[in-house]
Amino acid sequence: MGLGTGNAAAGPLESRPARGKGGTHNTRLVLLGTTGGMTWWPGCNRASNSQALLVGDAMYVIDLGFGSMQRMAEAFNWSHFTLSADGQKTQLELSSFLSNLRAVFITHLHMDHLGDYPTFLEIGARAGFGVPKPLPIIGPGDRGRLEENRSGYTGTVAKTDSADPAKITATPGTRLLTDHILQAFAQTFNNCTHDENYPDIPKIIDIREIGDPKAIPWPAGFTPPDPGKPWTSAETCPAMEPFEIFKDDRIRVTATLVDHYEVYPSFAFRFDTEDGSLVISGDTGPDTKGNLQKLARGADVLVHEVLDDAWIDAAFKGVKEGDPAWPLYYHAITAHTPISKVGKVAEDCRVKTLVLSHIAPGNTPVSRLKKAKQGFSGRLIVGEDLLEIGVGRARKA
Repeated sequence: MGLGTGNAAAGPLESRPARGKGGTHNTRLVLLGTTGGMTWWPGCNRASNSQALLVGDAMYVIDLGFGSMQRMAEAFNWSHFTLSADGQKTQLELSSFLSNLRAVFITHLHMDHLGDYPTFLEIGARAGFGVPKPLPIIGPGDRGRLEENRSGYTGTVAKTDSADPAKITATPGTRLLTDHILQAFAQTFNNCTHDENYPDIPKIIDIREIGDPKAIPWPAGFTPPDPGKPWTSAETCPAMEPFEIFKDDRIRVTATLVDHYEVYPSFAFRFDTEDGSLVISGDTGPDTKGNLQKLARGADVLVHEVLDDAWIDAAFKGVKEGDPAWPLYYHAITAHTPISKVGKVAEDCRVKTLVLSHIAPGNTPVSRLKKAKQGFSGRLIVGEDLLEIGVGRARKA
């Protein structure tokens, strides 16, 4: 994707992965992580949720779940090599395969969408992003209140630490999250900058919180929910029109709120290019007050999360309110979309292709996932890590 930092002319060999070269489409989706949930699923080799959108030689990344950076390296990392005296390939330079990364988008602040964000910042900084201008990282702000305590939890409530009282919070947004990652990994950051000539990370990133009036304001007419009062989906996912959050010479990105229950704000994103359109649902239940349908209307590709109904029935059989398993069960059935309903959601969005991702459990049989075709008249793709999908019109022959 990008050029290395060494003398390319000295290397007669180039090791470049097949993915990302273009194929039949100028606009391509590469799935980097296709499972979801803040757990590890037995027998599952999927990384957690992440995807890259390629428009020509420009790259945009949506979410960075745990394991996704390894997948990103498998998909796009390359370098120049030479033949050593022993006849074996030897790398000539450090990779800068992220030099064509234009922006990062975060749907919501759950670990299965952010687990590799620290790795991206600390190691990716040497891989070329943020030059010649800082890399936009776009995500949610501080929502201001905790979820309802359905577990009866009485333990520690984690909060950020700061000399500034305004920055002490139990629900940090993207900016404070980033600041505290750099603080937590201060030793690594300082070692890399002083000893290995790594770049100054704060100077090569541009954090933009959705809802910040100075960065990406909420659309006219929208009022954020009052953090001092209990929330329902009427406040956290009210009917709204899509609004623009990013634009450059390759893409226009719009967003809307979706219903991840009390995990507010949770966003779906739409990416429009000259070739076609891609929508990422983020984490959501099936009822978004029509928001996802408005955002995704007529899109070429919809990547939608999915939850296995059979797992819910088996794992939570007989569970009732008050049982230890109730909080997780309640979250699963209110904040996610089951296989039995995702096809109708896609049909209502009038999209051409439905791609299943954020598959939970990650070991759900493909034969069961294919049942998502019920109610959907378009093409169904069961997502797999490193799968590349053309978006919109193909290249001219």
